[in-house]
Amino acid sequence: MRIYISADMEGVNGVVLREHIDPSCKEYDIARQWMTAEVNAAVEGAVAAGATDVVVNDSHHHMANLLVDKLHPAARLVCGPGKPFSMVQDLDDSFAAAFFIGYHAKFGTPTAVQDHIFAYSQYHGVWINTIAVGELGLNAGMAGHFGVPVALVSGDKAVCEEARALNKKIHTVAVKEGRGRHNALCYPFTQTVAAIRAESEKAARNAKTIAPVRFDPPLILKVQFQKVELADYASLLPSSKRMDAFTLCCEVDDYAQLYRSFLAFTKLGRV
Repeated sequence: MRIYISADMEGVNGVVLREHIDPSCKEYDIARQWMTAEVNAAVEGAVAAGATDVVVNDSHHHMANLLVDKLHPAARLVCGPGKPFSMVQDLDDSFAAAFFIGYHAKFGTPTAVQDHIFAYSQYHGVWINTIAVGELGLNAGMAGHFGVPVALVSGDKAVCEEARALNKKIHTVAVKEGRGRHNALCYPFTQTVAAIRAESEKAARNAKTIAPVRFDPPLILKVQFQKVELADYASLLPSSKRMDAFTLCCEVDDYAQLYRSFLAFTKLGRV
């Protein structure tokens, strides 16, 4: 059994400040340790359930956050910037389940910690076939494209609710409750690490009972930027259609193409 883990940072227990997730800040070093501990707990649970191979994709910022010398020895690490499939690089149909560790809610979610979609000042909203999604939904759809269920999500309470709205059978571990964008009630760290380990084992064992997240064709991606100039730049994507000053959409043949189109919007729309 192969297990895939996509690991972000904003949803890690204790992470509340922008300085926690910024490699140029001193607070980042301790946040890396917290992130590594949560990923190791997920790997340990997967191995206890019988996983013979665990691939971890470092999915935050420059995607080189996890401490490779501290990573569980059963895991192999995909890291570094510029990955063609970003947060779901190396995911394919050979995996029994995908785990999303340290995830955060989509932009605009009330009392969510560090809510955003790929960039803090870029997207106001993203929709697939009229369904509002964040990073969780976008990446879950890519797993579903390969027939792989998202079996476990950890992060703040808000992203756990977002996961269960996609599929109520997804195992979740809330490690903190947001009180605002940069503050939270954080649960005892050792207890949440233990909970991730326990739910990881359960999720791996129950993976066959969890349906993959799928979006029905025709697939229409709609993105709404926070600034007009960002939409101007992103409209350079040949397949895009301008809907209004802030909003672009495109219709694609399959989900992999949709995901790559979203990444193209993201790259083009940055200034």
